[in-house]
Formats: sequence, C-alpha cells, structure tokens
Amino acid sequence: MADQNGTIRRVREMVEESSHIVVLLGVGTVIESGGENLWSSRECYRLENLYHQSPDEMMSVGYYSARRDKFFTFYKKEILGCELKPAPLYKDLKRLQDTGKIRKIITQNYYGLHYQAGLANVVELHGNIHNNCCPHCGKKFPVEYIKEAKGVPLCDECRSAIRPGVLLFGEKIGNDLMTEAVNACESADLILVLGTNMYDNMVKFCTGNYKGERLVLITREEHYTDRYADYIIHDMVSNVLPKVIP
Repeated sequence: MADQNGTIRRVREMVEESSHIVVLLGVGTVIESGGENLWSSRECYRLENLYHQSPDEMMSVGYYSARRDKFFTFYKKEILGCELKPAPLYKDLKRLQDTGKIRKIITQNYYGLHYQAGLANVVELHGNIHNNCCPHCGKKFPVEYIKEAKGVPLCDECRSAIRPGVLLFGEKIGNDLMTEAVNACESADLILVLGTNMYDNMVKFCTGNYKGERLVLITREEHYTDRYADYIIHDMVSNVLPKVIP
C-alpha cells in the first residue's frame, strides 16, 4: 500500500505537469458504470448456454447478415438491455478535460457513456449504439427505435433492416480512426490507461509508437503485462482519479 500511495502521488504530479494527456478507456469503465464484460469467462459461459452461440459469433457481421432475427434478439437484450449511468470516473475526466489538459479520449466501449458525461474529442474505435442508420437510404435512427422495434428493426422509409452503429466482428476499424488514435498517443506527454490491461488490442495498437515514460495503468485486476506500463495502480478507476486529478 505504501508503494501504491507513492505511485498515486507521482501520477498526480505528472497530471499537474502535463498539457497533452491522452486517455484510453477500457471495459472496466463500463463495469464500474453498471455494465458487464460480455467476453469474460463467466459471461461467455452464460451466453453460450442461453443462445448456443458464442458472443463473438452473434456479434459478427456474418451473423447479422445471415441470421438477422437472432442477431437482434441477442443485441437488444444483451447489449441494449443494460441500463448504464456514467461512473464517478467520468465526472473526474470531465473536470480534467475542462482544464484543457486532455487532448484525446480513445475507447472501444460503444455505450456512449463519455457523451452522457459531457466529454469531447472522443475516438470511438468500435462505434456507438446511438448511431444507427438505414444502409439503403441513409436515414438515421436513435437507439430507442431499435429497442422498441418488434423483431428486426426496419427503416420506416424504405423498410430495409437498420444497421446498428457498432463495429461487428469481421469488420475493420476505419483507417482514419486508427490514424487519429495512434497520432494522439504518439504526441502525448501522459497516457492514462483506465480499466483494462496492457494486453488489450486497443492499448497495444495505440501505444505502440509511444516513446515517453509516462504511461499510467489504473485497473482493478493484476495482469502479467502490467510490466509494460511505467506506473501501475490496482484499484477501481473511480477510487483513484479523485486522488490523481488536482
């Protein structure tokens, strides 16, 4: 605990000194907001017992195209059925962003919690559940339209199936988003990795060109890749941020 308290003091000093902070939000920030990690061992087991398919399969572009009715049964219950509210950590990030220190926030989370909290300059690598559109005519639909639809949600103009605004397995992240995320991390004077680990594909990809020595990992669970971070704090993100943000 003494070592961790010293790390917290040092991270607070770095936050005070920095002017170009980049934040990477992992699934732990969703869990702290009342959500689940659908790809945890426990959830995968539950979902496979219930749907007889893995979440990877059901959230794939092939499943959406070939078994659309079953895709939306899963999507509406397991993805849209979560009633999430931004955890306290988002309020602290908003406070820090209002000082002008946070230049970019990068996330694979697609629930839009960052927007509910008023955060800006967010790179959503996996899209957002609120950005739904008809692939035929381009009309946009709010998430409530998807939730309330019986069966497959159809465009009320051309009757085509609506495309959820999230990245599905089998699809690639847009090159523009990848470039924006990598460039932001490369030029950062401090990177905060929150609620995930250094093995996360987002973290590995985004921080691959980072040459600094101020990569801070704040997460509950220990992981063998922790050693790749410069500073490590094992705790809930919402517990730590009030201590490191002036």
